[in-house]
Amino acid sequence: MNNVKILHLVIDLSGFGGAEMTLQRYLSQIPDAAKHHRIITLRALRPGPSVGAMIKALGIDIETAAIDRLTDLPLGLFRLMRLTRRSPVRALSAWLYYPALLALILRIFLPKNVPVIWHIRSLPFGGFLTKPARYLTQRLLAPASRMKAVTIISNSDAARRAHQDLGYETERWFVIPNAIDADRYRPDPSRRLTMRHALALDEEALVLGAVGRNVPEKAYQDLIAAFAQLRAMSPASLKDRLHLIIAGRGVALDTEPFSHLIAQHQMPKEAISLLGARSDIAELMTAFDVFVMPSRSESFPNALVEAMSTSLPAIATDVGDCHVVLDQDDLIVPKANPKALAEALLTFLSLPEKQRSERGAKNRARVIACYSPDAMVQEFERVFALAQATDAPNLK
Repeated sequence: MNNVKILHLVIDLSGFGGAEMTLQRYLSQIPDAAKHHRIITLRALRPGPSVGAMIKALGIDIETAAIDRLTDLPLGLFRLMRLTRRSPVRALSAWLYYPALLALILRIFLPKNVPVIWHIRSLPFGGFLTKPARYLTQRLLAPASRMKAVTIISNSDAARRAHQDLGYETERWFVIPNAIDADRYRPDPSRRLTMRHALALDEEALVLGAVGRNVPEKAYQDLIAAFAQLRAMSPASLKDRLHLIIAGRGVALDTEPFSHLIAQHQMPKEAISLLGARSDIAELMTAFDVFVMPSRSESFPNALVEAMSTSLPAIATDVGDCHVVLDQDDLIVPKANPKALAEALLTFLSLPEKQRSERGAKNRARVIACYSPDAMVQEFERVFALAQATDAPNLK
């Protein structure tokens, strides 16, 4: 990739979104990133801690087209074209749907041999009535994906299959799973004791943990229903030790569906902790004994891999790439089935502690082997190079 200028188009770098963090992890792992990569954001970078600030610390300039709303689009497109042509571009790397569409427009004004790489990071959720702009963009990109200049990268095979069903070309589609920082997400007995003390957990507590914001696809109603059934099915010696922790934005006792569900299942408040948004998820996970992912929809299950890296045994629903990541069929259950989830949890928790710990150790070994930053960077470099090759139509 000598002397290659790759231009990345991103919606916003002011937060800590998954796609943006993946871009930062990639750029932070390659030598001389500032020489070979440029970034243009649609929205201006806001002050304060952010992915953008982390990328700027690498010496990479971040320019903006200042497209914050639909009315900014005409002037914003002009700014975007001017910024794009400021220095030579060998490839356009567009992160998420709207930048992917804009990249096709920009390519009209660039040399014909400039390839376009789309990064699709989610399943194609959202109908016309609920998310009309997203819905239309997804459909517009489907026929454009057949262009020989377009290469697509997703972080899950589930995303590839779902988009194929919408008519996307998958011959030049590559799956590169997200990388996990195994040094950050690691087992740590000292942190575990500190965190469990801070959470006022009993020494003998068996903690089931879940992490994720309060949105319908996370299916926390299924988890709470399963936890209630698990308590009802368990012998007293186990039932009295069970504790459920859920952390994530919008997760609180006074918000729906939690207030209603806890009352409906007559859940004792001392058996459940709803912690809301946390900035210490890596530390929090060390307090868990089992990680549970009850989702009804996932692409690449980041929280599941983070938990596995922490040496936690895990049980997940059969959505997205959960079965690929976990690779333990007896710990995968059907989605939207609280009874099956409760039964799987009871079976697992009834195992001797040594066997449960062995499952957790196996999970961490799998993460280190399959989801390291080095592996992700190597795959990105390979695909970027292939996309720029003269035989791009025959990438595989």
